[in-house]
Amino acid sequence: MPRFKCPVCHREIEINIDSSKKPAGGLYEVFIQHMDHFIKAYVDLEGFVRRAFPVEHFYVAEPPLYTLRIYEDKAEIVDSKGHIYITDPAPLLEAIKKVTEY
Repeated sequence: MPRFKCPVCHREIEINIDSSKKPAGGLYEVFIQHMDHFIKAYVDLEGFVRRAFPVEHFYVAEPPLYTLRIYEDKAEIVDSKGHIYITDPAPLLEAIKKVTEY
């Protein structure tokens, strides 16, 4: 699995690539949503990250009403206008566990 340091927050990232499909030109092009930012990476056939850089402009053509991001210490609810509401992740995790049990 390719691993590299995020060029934005400098945390280590590990990604999975579907190696059953061979990439054109010998490099996999991967877009990664990492926490609150996006990264574009190029990975060779051996799993070595050749280049990774932040995506400066990421546009969602038809944004959802709300986006939910759950981290270890907080949860963010982002509305369609980009306003971010921070809350405790525990009740949201419990709700998700109940929904996925079915």
